[in-house]
Amino acid sequence: MRVRAVGWWFVGLLLAALLAAFLLMPREPQVQRFENLPWQIEVLGAGRTQVLGIVLGETTLADLAGRLPVPDIRLFVEPDGTRSVEAYFSNARIPPFEANLVMVLGLDEPALERIWEQRTSERPMPSGARRYGLSDAALVELGRVPVAELSYIPRARWDGDLTRERFGDPVSRMRVDDDQDYWLYPDSGLAIMVPARRGRMLMHYATLDRWERVLERLEQAGQRRLDDAPADAS
Repeated sequence: MRVRAVGWWFVGLLLAALLAAFLLMPREPQVQRFENLPWQIEVLGAGRTQVLGIVLGETTLADLAGRLPVPDIRLFVEPDGTRSVEAYFSNARIPPFEANLVMVLGLDEPALERIWEQRTSERPMPSGARRYGLSDAALVELGRVPVAELSYIPRARWDGDLTRERFGDPVSRMRVDDDQDYWLYPDSGLAIMVPARRGRMLMHYATLDRWERVLERLEQAGQRRLDDAPADAS
């Protein structure tokens, strides 16, 4: 009996040693993989592009309820009379990053006219545009409208080197002023605003059928800044 007890004791000691060795073995680090990253862009067709888990041209504000913070929705009228509706999301988290988002809704002129009739408060903007609040009925209607364009402003600091590493070299560049360049990726419907010095990066995504409109707006913005610049004192 004593020999048998010693045998069981030895087996138990051996098993404990094997378990300890297993627990102390170095293990491969677990790498967490994320989807819906800003540089993961999939063009699904002329009117649909998927990025950040959002299908431009298809996903509505109602679809995003619960996934993102409640947005601030406003109607904007530019000095030239152009109207648009934007939804602003503050401190939105799309893992692993946190960012501010601005979504432009895909409204045609008749729909914009209906929303215009339901405007409420008015506020002038520094750019010369005017911003309007909207009625509850208008907000309900806008919840069913697809997002057509999306601006992504990361809270983290990006620079040109990191941008090039993630997105690749741009097809072309557009100088807006001395402080800002836009890197253009027309095949993806992407324009990235890269500040020359301090400032935050901005990535603007659009469906391909709206790309020419985006370029036109950027060119107009650059021209307005040139027109507003003081003349040389010579």
